[in-house]
Amino acid sequence: MLQNDRENMELERLRNETRKLIAERKKLLAEEKKLSRETYLYPLAVLGALVTAITAVASVFFKF
Repeated sequence: MLQNDRENMELERLRNETRKLIAERKKLLAEEKKLSRETYLYPLAVLGALVTAITAVASVFFKF
């Protein structure tokens, strides 16, 4: 009986550890997705800012 309880406790500990690792994996995958999306959008934002700056300078130049 004592051996059976120890085995059940060990199995439960392993199940909990497995759940924890699965949750951590999901978290890391979500973070990877977020970073890859940001990697794509960052240059687009910089390009947008550059176009805005050029437009502002051109409008000031052509007004005078």
